[in-house]
Amino acid sequence: MKAHNWLKKAMVTLLAGSMALSMAACNSGESSSSNSVSTGTNTSSGGGSSSTSSEAPSVPEMPDTTINIRIMNEFKNLDKVIAKYEEMTKDDPILSHIHPEFTWVAGGDYRDRLSMAMIAQEDYDLMFCGSWHGLTTYMQDGNFADLSAYFNNDNFPGLKTAFSENFVDAMTSYVRQEDGSLKKGVYSINLASFYEDSRGFMYREDLRQKYNCGPITDRESLFAYLDTVLANETDMIGVNLWNFFYIDSPVYSGKHDNVFSQDSTNVFGDQTRAFVGLSEDGKTVTNVVFPGDSEEEFAKMPAGYQTDFITEYAVKRTEWNKYLNPNRGGTDTVERPAVISYCPLTEFESKSKEGQEAIPGSEYGFYVYEDAQRNKEKGAVVCDMVTNNWLIVPEWSENIDAVMYFLDWMFGTQEAHDLFQYGIEGEDWEKIGEEGYRQLDISEDQKYVMPNYSFTLNPAYIRYSEFVLNDPELKADFDYIYDEATYQLNPLAGFSFDTSKVETQVASISALSNELQLNISLYDADEAVSKINTWHSDAVNVGLEEVRSEMITQLQAFLDAKNA
Repeated sequence: MKAHNWLKKAMVTLLAGSMALSMAACNSGESSSSNSVSTGTNTSSGGGSSSTSSEAPSVPEMPDTTINIRIMNEFKNLDKVIAKYEEMTKDDPILSHIHPEFTWVAGGDYRDRLSMAMIAQEDYDLMFCGSWHGLTTYMQDGNFADLSAYFNNDNFPGLKTAFSENFVDAMTSYVRQEDGSLKKGVYSINLASFYEDSRGFMYREDLRQKYNCGPITDRESLFAYLDTVLANETDMIGVNLWNFFYIDSPVYSGKHDNVFSQDSTNVFGDQTRAFVGLSEDGKTVTNVVFPGDSEEEFAKMPAGYQTDFITEYAVKRTEWNKYLNPNRGGTDTVERPAVISYCPLTEFESKSKEGQEAIPGSEYGFYVYEDAQRNKEKGAVVCDMVTNNWLIVPEWSENIDAVMYFLDWMFGTQEAHDLFQYGIEGEDWEKIGEEGYRQLDISEDQKYVMPNYSFTLNPAYIRYSEFVLNDPELKADFDYIYDEATYQLNPLAGFSFDTSKVETQVASISALSNELQLNISLYDADEAVSKINTWHSDAVNVGLEEVRSEMITQLQAFLDAKNA
């Protein structure tokens, strides 16, 4: 056990009384899985942590072991799935001794309950952790076991099948040690069915046909459609665009050309995002730039990014203003019907069904906004190849091998994965061909429910809904985001900016950013430039250059460790 964990243990007694009172008062909604099947007792570590081993054991002697699993949001009728798992593994010399037991915590309470679990070192062996729950901080504090020995390991063929080398590289993080060095490892397991959504707009196909607009194939035809419909439908607004921080920006661009952005460098907010320039070989930081920076700073960036491109895309984005709700920023929050609505591809099915319920007879199409994604270019999407949802194994768990053998089974075959993702085939769902599925119409009290985003999602096991299968063009769009060849791994993936040395400066600049972030959509082009320049001047006065210097130092150390 790590030294810092002894301190946590000592804190437990002091916290126990207040935690118990808080738990009783809050009634967070954690539900012990009376549904789960537990035929054994947790009598052994099942091999213990492999965080310091070069290779996980291939054929351990596995005594009956209960692994305690906690996920976010409610599952239903999980008992029948666990019973099926027990049946499928009854003759397996390892898995027949591993018995999963589940609890859940409501999403609104999850952050607090996770914090309690970390402090008290609660008896869980596998837990969900969202990036917004403090994943990086917990990782850097040493709370999570290093699971790297289990991946790319022939003794765990299921994990090797479901987690490609690229995916494992994307999950690899660098934890800062007491001596300042960075320790490479896989401290969390990403839950994903794809790495980046295709962003775009759902539009009223019935109105496009009604007013004889041409097919929407590019930005010009999109705006032509908008203008035509608005001229005839005066009670509508042009676009419902809830998040246009990144529209027309390098964040969504398919061609970064050695300029990168990621959440861990987004320390001030979306409107004031930092962009990192790298040398052509990706090993050297040339500069970190912010909106409003001088020509001298941008001159250090790679070719094509040597002017203030951040402010330029903010100005370009003001072209959308005339199509937005004219009352935005005010007290009138009544939603007016929109000709188009911003929509990630994976939300199109649910949103179009909602639209048809609200407006009977309406029909919807989907337009992928980014050129590279719309043209389905391979390697066009540069990203971290991870999402916000993760599974973690607490560092203090004594059942790490058992957990990883269970995950190796669940992620090992389509059949095993489908069991926990969809329930019992023929009872909860049925196949459509080889790659589709249909939920069966059964009573609510019998229906299997699993919040898949907090336990099962994986890019190796994809099934399409009937809605997608019935539309070849939509199916092709989904095929594109599910194809690993679509992506390039951001060379900064795994980097985490430690703000401790510039904590005051970051807080001060973030405060300046908040107003700009909330109000930039209210400005015309000239006002946007003026506001950004004011932000930059004020940010310099409270420490922007110190933050830049510290970011460059940490980024270079990260790249040096990664390329060593």
